[in-house]
Amino acid sequence: MANIHKVLGQINPSANTLTNVYVTGTGTSAIVGTITIRNLTGANASYSLVVRPNNESINAKHYIVRGGILPGNELISITGAVTMNAGVILAANTNSSSVTFNAYGVEIV
Repeated sequence: MANIHKVLGQINPSANTLTNVYVTGTGTSAIVGTITIRNLTGANASYSLVVRPNNESINAKHYIVRGGILPGNELISITGAVTMNAGVILAANTNSSSVTFNAYGVEIV
């Protein structure tokens, strides 16, 4: 198996739209080491992060963060391994279209 260190995903989603940051493919696993969330405006924003298998509907057990507050013009870094086997989704939501999400880690193929 090859370990590929990479940017797993980068998004700037529309407000109030759950958007996939990264989805592990068939025969692939990943370890997300760092997730950054950046607020590009001066106003506070809320955000949520979800990790769920693609065959499950979202429920409380899937949230890493739900309704977190991101101060204006700030960056939050979440470090620590999030392991994802094949068919798992890392998704994000925010109430502002001025928030970006980035996931960095290792893809195992």
